[in-house]
Parts: sequence; C-alpha cells; structure tokens
Amino acid sequence: MQSIGDLLEKTLDHFERKEYVQAEKLVDELLSINPDFHRGWFLKGVILEETGRAAEADACYKKGGNIFSMWFRLALQIQESDREKALLYYDRVLEGDRNNNMAWFNKGLLYESMGRHKEAGECFRNLSPVREILSRIVIPLGFMIILVGGGVAMFQRGERALSSLSALAAVFCFFWMKRDAGTALKMLMKKNKNK
Repeated sequence: MQSIGDLLEKTLDHFERKEYVQAEKLVDELLSINPDFHRGWFLKGVILEETGRAAEADACYKKGGNIFSMWFRLALQIQESDREKALLYYDRVLEGDRNNNMAWFNKGLLYESMGRHKEAGECFRNLSPVREILSRIVIPLGFMIILVGGGVAMFQRGERALSSLSALAAVFCFFWMKRDAGTALKMLMKKNKNK
C-alpha cells in the first residue's frame, strides 16, 4: 500500500501533465485510504472541474477545508508548468481575500517572469508591505530583544537553565526573522518601484 504522501505527489504529477484520468484514479485511491484528507478532496474537485464536471467539483470543494489556502498552494505548485492556470488560481485566492499579500506578490512575480510588467506592477501596487514588515520583522525583533533581555537578567540571578532556554528561543527568533525579512523587504521594494 502506498503512503498518502506518495499518492498525493503522483496525483499532482499527473495533474500537472494534464493526465486527468490517471490523476482522478490516484486521488480516488488516496481518498479511499483517508476519506478525511482535505487536500485530496480539493484536488479531486480541481480535477473534476478541469474535466467539465463543475457540479461534482463543488461538492468536493466543500469537503476541502480552507479552499483559499488550497488554491494558493496549488498555484505555487504549478506556476512553472502551467503559468496561465497558476494566474487563475491566484485570482481565486484574491476573490476571497483581496488583502492577501503573498498572493499579490507571487502573482506579480509570475507576471514579471512572463515579461508582463504592466500586470506585475498592478499586482505589486496592491501590496501592503507595512503589515508584512510588522509581522515578519518588527514583532520577531521585539520578541527577540525581550528574550535576550530576560535571558541576561536570569543569567545574572544564577538561573542558568532558564537563561539557556531564553537564549535558544532568541536564536530561533533570529532565524525566523532572517527567513521572513527578505520577503517583506522585497514586497516593499516592488511596491515602491511600481507606485
């Protein structure tokens, strides 16, 4: 018996190659193993929609959990193999959440990679980088400063174990901020460039 992860990867592989019959067979197998697998129901809905069975697809989408995050993940998954379809999926995300910075950003980058700079600029103008800078840089930095300050105070009082945990948490915050800060800064640069 194949694992759910293997079946999902094979299903996505067939989907990307537009081999919908094979993809549907695999997703049905996946759902027979785990009937509560949201991503499987979502993917089955997409396959049904692609093969002209929209009414059946809607029933699957209802079982698919957070549909907008699923559209986003699928857009990211296929943006190299089917750019136009990925753009459509980013649009579906944005229909449900016009303030989704990651969808605007990725859609803009995709347009940019396609040489469609006017559309890319429109996407970048919709960004709200201040919100991203707050959540990806300012808050983790503030939390890291608090952890370092608390760790120093605990070390001075002789509480070495708690001080070590605080230092470890501060290092984690640093890497968290380092990972996410680049995206926020790129958003800010793209927004400023396309005013």
